[in-house]
Amino acid sequence: MSRISIFYFLLFLSGTSVIAQNLSFPVRDRWSSNTAYLLPAGKWECGIFQPLRYGLNNKLEIHSNAIVLPLIPNAGIKIALGSWDGFIFSSDHILSSPTIFLNFVSRKGIGGLISPEFDFPLIISISNSIIISKPVVSRSLFSGYAGFVFAIRGDKPNPQSTIDLPLVYPRMTHFYEGINIRSGISYKGAFSKKLFYEEGLQFFIVTRNKNNFFTENSGSLMWAAGRAIRIKGGYILSYGKYPFGTHWQLWPSIDLVFGSRI
Repeated sequence: MSRISIFYFLLFLSGTSVIAQNLSFPVRDRWSSNTAYLLPAGKWECGIFQPLRYGLNNKLEIHSNAIVLPLIPNAGIKIALGSWDGFIFSSDHILSSPTIFLNFVSRKGIGGLISPEFDFPLIISISNSIIISKPVVSRSLFSGYAGFVFAIRGDKPNPQSTIDLPLVYPRMTHFYEGINIRSGISYKGAFSKKLFYEEGLQFFIVTRNKNNFFTENSGSLMWAAGRAIRIKGGYILSYGKYPFGTHWQLWPSIDLVFGSRI
């Protein structure tokens, strides 16, 4: 675990060593997702994978992952907690239920990810986290978060009914057992007025005896293609301890973000 942490730390530093230009606007105005900053009141943005976000006022922002909403009902709220010595603080709270999705993919054939022999009870997932952001040199933005996710369920699902895929398995471990403790850091900067970058690390630690540690390193470029559209692309490098063993995997990532605030 210590060698993995050192490797990711060095990889993170290599990605953030790029010198950003001194822009006439802060990065947060174009890319405030996953930071402590909220969208201004009445403004919204949504991506294919990035959650739909809407600013209620200067203290509250609501969000929901719209693409999975029919199968995974979910809603979240981000609350501005204020600032201190240049640091911006907020809290994020998410409520979701994966029961419909899990029962839907418990089938044979196309769309089946879980054996049809398994049936899932009502599961309610509750996430709480604190986010801290601070503008740094050249108007770049450093952010970090820490929190935990737990589940309220009727009965414990069968442990053999998991979806053993990187990026998916770490986010559903608490449906079965334990509390998922999550933390991460990210650094956003800019190469120009239209081209931005982000490097990030995430850690998942589950309060159970095995298959309990996962981490992801991600890197993205974002191009502001117009006043109402942004295109993102990058990678996600994942590591974890799964039921089938320890596994590394590199994934591509892409998203299309649009909305009233660009």
